[in-house]
Amino acid sequence: MIEPKQQKPEEIRTKFQCRMHWKMNRRCNFNCAYCFRDLTDEDRQTENPACGKYSAEHIAQRFDETGKVWRIYMTGGEPLLYTGFVELAKALTRRHCISVSTNLSTANAYELAEEVESERIVPIKANLHISEREKSKNGLKEYLEKFLRFQERGFDIRLVYVAYPPLFGRIKQDLERFRSEGVRQIEVKVFQGRYEGRRYPRDYTDQEQTFIRGFGLDNCEQQILTSRVSFLGRKCQAGHLAFYMGISGNVTRCVTLKENYGNLFEGTFRPGDSLRRCPVRKCGCAYQGINLTGTAGSVAPPNIVLRPVQFSVAVGELIARLSSKVSK
Repeated sequence: MIEPKQQKPEEIRTKFQCRMHWKMNRRCNFNCAYCFRDLTDEDRQTENPACGKYSAEHIAQRFDETGKVWRIYMTGGEPLLYTGFVELAKALTRRHCISVSTNLSTANAYELAEEVESERIVPIKANLHISEREKSKNGLKEYLEKFLRFQERGFDIRLVYVAYPPLFGRIKQDLERFRSEGVRQIEVKVFQGRYEGRRYPRDYTDQEQTFIRGFGLDNCEQQILTSRVSFLGRKCQAGHLAFYMGISGNVTRCVTLKENYGNLFEGTFRPGDSLRRCPVRKCGCAYQGINLTGTAGSVAPPNIVLRPVQFSVAVGELIARLSSKVSK
């Protein structure tokens, strides 16, 4: 086993060497209308049998054995429903940093705030899902209490609010309310999906785009709002310094490309040797595309509307190289 160099928490925040996007579980206790997951009610309430198969120490050791310092983005499902989540977070953050996308609805959120150093979670994306919260009497109060606990303890925590068209009439009021309650960081996310026969973000009107921009979108959201979803031909870290991992530990190049790199939990994971160009015409995750290429995307052809068009990796990369040479 190669021992990674011990680093201070503030160094891990900025000097991680590799990224892992880990979809760690399937189960979720919310039923958001705009959820991107195409799951039945039964799927939402049951867990994948492979989830939680390995201990926290085993998983942490597998990351350690790579000899790299990782930034591990943990999503699901609802990650905090993962059995032993806090124990896992503590084990991983001894040498790595994590980022968590959560609805803050579980009791162990308080334990996470107490047990893990704030410098090791960068950031916490605290998804508000206001319609789900309002289904219970104290839903919004509970969210705010947990959010402020993390904030008081020095965590980089951000309230995330999805600009879902039916919420347009209340977004401004909702955000003003939470700011007045002490929430310091708020992120508005562009809705991506279908609503009443329209496909978003493509079908936002100019007026709606102006309205959404008024909330101060970050760079990724600005690009997503303009439907820039193609990174064909761009050099990408995916498969070399960044990867996507499923519930069972199988590692692929990214959300879009299912090229296999082994199984981290079973000790067969092997990264690619160098950066390669993106071989697909439509990126399945614009956030990954923007972050891993370091560039703005381009608008995908209008006939590419539902699913990413994927060539074989070899043919796609040949086309990407030729396209790159022509554009120079």
